[in-house]
Amino acid sequence: MTRQRIICVSAIALASLIVFAATARSPGLNNFDEGVYAEVAREMAVTGDPLTPRLNGVPYLEKPPLVYWLCAATLRSVGQTVLAVRLPVVLFGVLGVVAVFYAVLLWNDERAAVFASVSLASSFGYAIYARTLLLDIPLTALFAAAMLTFFAAWRYPRRAGPLMLATVGLLALAVIVKGLMGLAVPALALLIAAIFSREYRGFVKTMPWVRMAVVVVAIAAPWHVLVELKYPGAMEHYLFGGQVLRFLMTRKLDVATLGVGEYLAVTAVWFLPWSFFLPPALQTAVRDSRAGVPERRLLIGAMAWTGTTVGFFAVSPARLEYYSLPALPGMAIIVGYWWSRATFPSRAARNSFISILGLAALGWLFALVYVPARFVEHLYALLNEHYRNLAAVAGPAIIHPGIRVPVYLVWAYLTSLSAAGVIGIIAQHRGRKEIAFAAVVIPALVSIWIAHRGLAMAHPFMSVAPLARETAALTSDGDRVAVMGRYEDVSPVGFYLKRKVIVVDGFDGDLRFGRKTDPASNREFIDYAQLRKLWASRRRIFLLVPNDGSDPSPPSPAWRLAHEPSGSLYSNRP
Repeated sequence: MTRQRIICVSAIALASLIVFAATARSPGLNNFDEGVYAEVAREMAVTGDPLTPRLNGVPYLEKPPLVYWLCAATLRSVGQTVLAVRLPVVLFGVLGVVAVFYAVLLWNDERAAVFASVSLASSFGYAIYARTLLLDIPLTALFAAAMLTFFAAWRYPRRAGPLMLATVGLLALAVIVKGLMGLAVPALALLIAAIFSREYRGFVKTMPWVRMAVVVVAIAAPWHVLVELKYPGAMEHYLFGGQVLRFLMTRKLDVATLGVGEYLAVTAVWFLPWSFFLPPALQTAVRDSRAGVPERRLLIGAMAWTGTTVGFFAVSPARLEYYSLPALPGMAIIVGYWWSRATFPSRAARNSFISILGLAALGWLFALVYVPARFVEHLYALLNEHYRNLAAVAGPAIIHPGIRVPVYLVWAYLTSLSAAGVIGIIAQHRGRKEIAFAAVVIPALVSIWIAHRGLAMAHPFMSVAPLARETAALTSDGDRVAVMGRYEDVSPVGFYLKRKVIVVDGFDGDLRFGRKTDPASNREFIDYAQLRKLWASRRRIFLLVPNDGSDPSPPSPAWRLAHEPSGSLYSNRP
């Protein structure tokens, strides 16, 4: 490893860390998944119990615990802040970028490694989710790290034994992040690679299968076994009901899924702006792999990984928009290889930049027509029809009149996109590859900034976090806080209040299994009649009512202390 390569990868990793961490500081936690995972980590940090994830004191056995463990560790060491609880995801994002760099560098192509890792770090979906407390970027990063060790084992057969043990160890960690998917997708990718690579078959025969199985069991099995012993039926609920039946969609989901076309379109959006270069990159990868170039194994592996990840959920009715994120490292490797091999001037590069200009032209036309016509309101209404976290706080028919698109954001992105197209066409014509590549990075960074600003705009409508902060400022230790409806829909409340709350008429949802296995936790769940009795007591009660369209009324007398687009805060005392 030369000094130049160390400096190069360090600079890319540091830049990725700065971008991901800077956008992770704000806005606050969103409802449902982010709030749920943050509160589970907070309760784990408080209780010191790493075995049982708990949400409002109830066993929450919907997901494996690795991300909870890491978030709890950062909360205890750094303090309870939004950045601290998102920090493990940020670091996983950096890990994925570094893993892609070294995976390509196995073939001693530093330029391709730089192109690939920068493409991944600046792709729209990867950068946005690398600052969001969800499980998909940790899964993606572990997959990318497993790709690195697997490619190393494939390239250097004499070291295959320990490298394959590291590969399955990383995949076992992926199981503790998101369950069976952590093994199912890679196993299918390896099978596809075996079909298209004759030399791969001999490599498979040298695998230390028994030791690999031991490593997987030793890492992934203990938590699952211990939880099943403590809560009988937990694995049937979590593995079979929550994953197998969810994948087959025989279990009813409380979110709207995407059609195949929508799913593929969103995948292309996540890889913007580099998805413009994916068609010629795939064509080059297929051609060169058939020609037997030294990077043949890298290309076959990357294509198999990409196709498997995208196709795995394309065949499932349960398609959500972020399920294709683990495909992005493979796409980045393919595109990075193309950038390193393309000879400029290039017809393929010119056509890709013309496509960028075409999109910019459509954007200008669309903006001139729709921005004055309240574009964001139309977009928000559309999203409300599809996504639970928006519908939970605003309802499909409720559009706040204050939502307006800042015109300067639209102009900024379209200007950067237009500039990228023009500069790219000129640079590729003059054979200046690095300038052409840098031209594409500009709208990528601008889109990340715009998305961050957009999230800040939408945050008061997508999350009860602002209301939770106001509640925390008004309450004292002797007060009780109650929330109306399912706890998951207002989950940031616990994180910001740093306490459990009373749940009113929220007996449905993901906490049903935990409440059944741990009946003692039911005391925090009451119905509306019990709320009336509590409301009439001498103790001061705060009630957070989300704006979900049903407009439930608090018991009387009631004083409204705060109001946000996401809901209102009432109390039984003025």
